[in-house]
Amino acid sequence: MLFIVLVGFMFTVAACKHHSVVAPVPIPICDTLHVSYKAVIKPILSTNCYVCHSTVVTQNGGLDLEDFNSLKQYIINDFRGDGIYGSKLYHCMLHAANALPMPPDYKLDSCDLNKMHAWLREGAMDN
Repeated sequence: MLFIVLVGFMFTVAACKHHSVVAPVPIPICDTLHVSYKAVIKPILSTNCYVCHSTVVTQNGGLDLEDFNSLKQYIINDFRGDGIYGSKLYHCMLHAANALPMPPDYKLDSCDLNKMHAWLREGAMDN
């Protein structure tokens, strides 16, 4: 009888499988590590800025953010210090004090602002 109980116990233990629970890898909410001009920044500008600041709209003057060289001049133009914090474009997007808020009707979401900040911090390359 003891033999039958032991055999039954061994089958029960052998049938039990321990499944380890692996925590899912969190998906980044806002990827600021892989920010390039063509894949990330240009679509942000296209969605939020080109309605007023595209090549077609600014043919008779105005700020053309669609043209990278024009955009670059606006980025490097001194505003308040050096680097990122000297960027007129970034201060306008932040709706910072003493900056013309752009877009004028709403503020970009924090993820887009963080992506813009990351791109500027990395040198605002045309990549």
